[in-house]
Amino acid sequence: MVTENVHNYYETALKSLLSREKRLDGKDQDFVEDVICLTLNQLPAFYVRFDVDTTFYMSEVEILQMEERLKEALEVALAKVEAHPSQ
Repeated sequence: MVTENVHNYYETALKSLLSREKRLDGKDQDFVEDVICLTLNQLPAFYVRFDVDTTFYMSEVEILQMEERLKEALEVALAKVEAHPSQ
């Protein structure tokens, strides 16, 4: 059984967001991975097969709400990791 198409929509969206996040420039792998985990742990699981199909069936309002939730979760995660860096 092949299930490689199934993934959490927020993971893909977060990767895209992180690629543009200047506050991660120069941060080590541990910092980035902590931010990723803390961000995703704040969000509901939203498993999909294909991102394109998912956004096609969602309203613009729903897409914007998901993006806003993701940005807010990232802000919280960055603040936590910056306040408590790993030793």
